[in-house]
Formats: sequence, structure tokens, C-alpha cells
Amino acid sequence: MADNNDLQQEGAFPQRDLQIHNIGSYTLDLNANNHTSLEVNDNEGDYMNFIHGIVHEISTREGRQFIYNSMHTEVINIVSQIVNGNIDFSEVDAIADRLLRVEVEAQEKILKLGKQLHEGLLIISHITDRDIEKIIICKAETLSYIESKTFTQQDGFPLKKKIFKSVQITFDKDKNIGDIYVNDINPSISKYWSESFLELTKKYEDEENTKKAFTVIESKILNAIRKESNIDFWNLRNTTIHYFRSNEEFVMEDYIERCLNGYDPEKEDLNMVQYIDKARELPAKFAFDPQFSLVKNAITAKIKRTITLHESIDLVLKGEINPGTIESARNDRQEKGIFIKTSTGFNEFGG
Repeated sequence: MADNNDLQQEGAFPQRDLQIHNIGSYTLDLNANNHTSLEVNDNEGDYMNFIHGIVHEISTREGRQFIYNSMHTEVINIVSQIVNGNIDFSEVDAIADRLLRVEVEAQEKILKLGKQLHEGLLIISHITDRDIEKIIICKAETLSYIESKTFTQQDGFPLKKKIFKSVQITFDKDKNIGDIYVNDINPSISKYWSESFLELTKKYEDEENTKKAFTVIESKILNAIRKESNIDFWNLRNTTIHYFRSNEEFVMEDYIERCLNGYDPEKEDLNMVQYIDKARELPAKFAFDPQFSLVKNAITAKIKRTITLHESIDLVLKGEINPGTIESARNDRQEKGIFIKTSTGFNEFGG
């Protein structure tokens, strides 16, 4: 267990105002029902860089917001007393005990389904990140491998880290708990982690998140695009509605990648980068989670719009349309028009 305000080592993470006060790390053996504290000297550089890299990565994330049920629940009580200086950091051993009990119980339940919990390294750290005091608890990947010289199985820590689950508990200037952010490698956050182990409750319910996320994306991103390009607005609005209705989980980075980043604008000078950057800021600015389970019936927006193409021709959009189905086009004479992919229409017009 490290205890040093200057544990930052060259190459561990980018230079920034981050102090690591204490770190505890544990291996949990669910089969043997015990855990082992890893005592590592500060001069074991590769291992300390591995740990510091994990702490840095989690401290730059946000995640789904939760609130504590009571100051008297075990994990919340321990971390609060540590930050307030009432108990020594070594008391985090009790947190490792609690997680072991919870994971053994969870493992027994899912074994019946042929599933197994990830084996991992439990890391608990007390840090100050850009003047914000935090306690970070996470499970990171360990792995087994065959050593190339002895050909024996060894356990180790991957240089490319995988973080299974984490919680970041922030404290204000008066050392009271502020925001609590929970992350999970799974699409939805495991109840055994957030509820059984941490004893937390979601700050925003899924339906509230669904409504807020769609409304804010439409008002702050799509409507801004509409002022520049009407056709790109309708394309992206349709894609957004499809995303909310066809997925079980909303993840802001996934939405950006699938709906905004890969979009080829009809308007040539439409700067999608500025809208992508703006989208990343929306959850923090407008109080919704960047990851949550979608409630599909909470989205009432529909695609139904009549577009006048000619004095005697209207195009009626009645539902969701896949991107690329309707595109603007010019013929050889540079006359403007639209192209609609349709076998039925092609046959109707003598194709």
C-alpha cells in the first residue's frame, strides 16, 4: 500500500495537477473466498505506472451519476472518514472484504447460467485531481499467460489496461461528498456493483435520461445544424430517432460515432467536428447521464413531413428512413434534384 504525495512517475500519465495520496491494491480469489493485499515498493516502476495509469484514466471519466442511500452504508462511511482524516487509509481493507463477499454471492447466482465474473485486481486510491479530492475504486484486468522461457503459467497485469468497473467519489472543499460517477465495461451497470457493493441509487432514472438526452440533442445539435442545412437536419434527426428506438442502451460516445462522426453531410462546408465536440459536452451541461438504458416509448418524435418538390409533386416522409435512401443530386446538365433509392418506384415509372 503506497503512501506518498509524489508517486507520479515519468510516463505514468500526462502532466496535470493530479496528486496520488494513497493506493491500495488487492487480488480477490472467489474460489478460495479470500483476498490478498499487494505490497509494492514505490521503486517498482512498471507496476506503479500501471496503477497510476488506471487512476488517471478513471479520474478523467465521468460516467453514470449515482447518489448514496445513507452516510452510514459501509463503503460511503469508510471513504468519507478517510477523506476527513478520522481513520487511516488502511481501513480500505474492509472495502475489499465487502466486495469479496458480494462477488462470491453474485458468482453463485450466475454460475447457474453458465457465466462467470471477471477475475481482476481491486484498486482503491485517494487522490486530488485539479483541486478536487476523490476516492476511486475500480476492478482492473489481470491475465494469465505462458512465460516464453520457462513455459509455465504466470499471472500478470496487461500494459494495455482494461477497466471492468469503477466508481469515482468526489468531495467538495468542506470534505462533503459531491458527485458520484459509476462506470462498467458492460452496456449496463451491474447491480451487484452499484447496489449490493456500493449501496448507491441512480441519480436520474432511465426514462428521465431518455427524454432529456433526446430533447437536448435535438435542440442544441440538430436545430443548430438546421440553420445551416435543412436536408442535413432531417437526415440526422431521422438517424437520431432510429438510434434511440433501435438500441437498448444509450452511450454518448457510441451515438457520436454512429450518428455524427460517420455522417457525410449534403452541405459540403458543414463542419461536423464542432457539433461532435458540442455533443460531448451535453450530459454535463444539461444534467443527464452519458450512458443509460433507453426507454423507447419515452420518445414520441415521429418522422412525418411533406416536402414540396414541384407545384404538382409532394414528397411525404411518414417514418424512419435509412441514411442514403434520399440524396440530393445533379444531372449532366447540372440541374438540381433528388435521388430516391426505390425498386418499386423504378418499376412504376417504367424501369
